[in-house]
Amino acid sequence: MKRRLQSQPPSAPRTGGYLDLAAIGVLVVDDNPNARTLIAEVLRGLGCGRVYKVSSAEAALAQLKSARIDLVFADVEMPDMNGLEFVRRVRAAPDPAVAGVVIVIVSAKATQARVMEAGVSGANSFLCKPYSVSALVRCMNEGFASRRWAEHPEAPRGRRPKIIDA
Repeated sequence: MKRRLQSQPPSAPRTGGYLDLAAIGVLVVDDNPNARTLIAEVLRGLGCGRVYKVSSAEAALAQLKSARIDLVFADVEMPDMNGLEFVRRVRAAPDPAVAGVVIVIVSAKATQARVMEAGVSGANSFLCKPYSVSALVRCMNEGFASRRWAEHPEAPRGRRPKIIDA
């Protein structure tokens, strides 16, 4: 029996068992214009149909309310609002479509404590700068996979998650 939690938005569009990147909306939040552009161009190269770029967490919160966003890449170090505080505010949003968005934290300071803090804040994955395209894709996959586990909490019995060292 599969059950969907009421606080989660519908799953990202899928075709033939695969995530349809052309149908998802992605938001890139970073105060550094070069970092925003780099992630946005990689996402466009991967086939993402709608990629939005904003320079602050406040602008990102507004964008989340005005457009259908499925995935957010958010930098930690931003002047107006720390990326982890941004995650906490998104998760506390009254709109389930906003609160349930997949969030990947991006940071050059990937200490164990920071990665754990990101998870506690509600981030779905963590991308360390500098990153490869494969690392970015892995974080997207981790984010959407964690959202599917939240939507369908009854995991098949006897099935254990894989742990993969990168």
